[in-house]
Amino acid sequence: MASQPSERKARRAEVADPDPDERRGWLSHAIAALAISALGLAVAGSVALTTNAQTTGRSSDRVETSVGTSEEVTLGNNRPPGTSKARIATDSASLRAFARRAESAAQTSRTAGVRAAIVNERAAQRAEELSKTAEDVTRTARDASANARSADLAKADQETRLTAFQLAEQHLRRAIATRLAAEYDRQQAEAAANLAGGTDQVDLSNIPTGGGGVSPVPGAVIGAHFGQYGVWSRYHTGLDFRAAYGTPIKAVKAGIVLYAGNSGDWAGNHVAIRHADGMTTMYSHMSSIAASVGATVQAGQIIGYVGQSGRAFGAHLHFELYPVGVKYGDVYKAINPQPWLAANGVRTY
Repeated sequence: MASQPSERKARRAEVADPDPDERRGWLSHAIAALAISALGLAVAGSVALTTNAQTTGRSSDRVETSVGTSEEVTLGNNRPPGTSKARIATDSASLRAFARRAESAAQTSRTAGVRAAIVNERAAQRAEELSKTAEDVTRTARDASANARSADLAKADQETRLTAFQLAEQHLRRAIATRLAAEYDRQQAEAAANLAGGTDQVDLSNIPTGGGGVSPVPGAVIGAHFGQYGVWSRYHTGLDFRAAYGTPIKAVKAGIVLYAGNSGDWAGNHVAIRHADGMTTMYSHMSSIAASVGATVQAGQIIGYVGQSGRAFGAHLHFELYPVGVKYGDVYKAINPQPWLAANGVRTY
């Protein structure tokens, strides 16, 4: 009986006073456990700082699991005597909690920064879109304004051209009317001068009488009748006989030449002949004259040649007839020659 207490005391003494080599083994195991714990904390922190918000949680779980597992395996295999698995689990849980807190802080900070950056980027994109829209609106407005301005300028230019054309037309009409009035005044003055002692002052006492009439040009084909209107005349004061340039012109009846020359007006080269019945015939637009003032001519005698001198459109003979007492050249007092020609035996076509 006495030996049993002695054995128990010896065992307690062994437990209370372990061997120095055993104490060094425990110490090395504790240092290894602390090193492994520090390495786990470093790995957890590095993973938390280098991953994004989404993958951080998943990576942390893996780190926690890895750390916990590694620690458990290491401590399970090398834990010092007397270290229980419950303590190892408690240390691993504390390590994971610390890692989660550090990782959560980093994730919160990183998430706020990312969100701010995203907001700034979207704001910049929106501002760019608004700027592009404003530029498009400005360009469209500018183009519309330019088109409207071009249309207004084209309309104004057209109206200006139309007004200028109308003014030019009115000016031309006034100029023509003024010229015609001046021409008429000159003709009246010339007629008065002739009556006072001009070319009409020829001896008319010996005008040949008798005999019939002849056609002034071969064929006596009329191209324009008396009183006819056209682009060449507002009122035709005679007959236009068709004839080629240079065709001889003959006196219709015997008479005395009152005028032979060119007064510079519409008639060009022309000849006027007074006949015994007091009628005066005038032959205009000649290319050349073959008679002289005061000369006596017979019916059918050549007095000139067909031309287009003066105001004429193509070669032809313009033939006029003035009644008794009317000065030749007073065109609006000329009469229709056809009845007189027919009465003197000249047939026209």
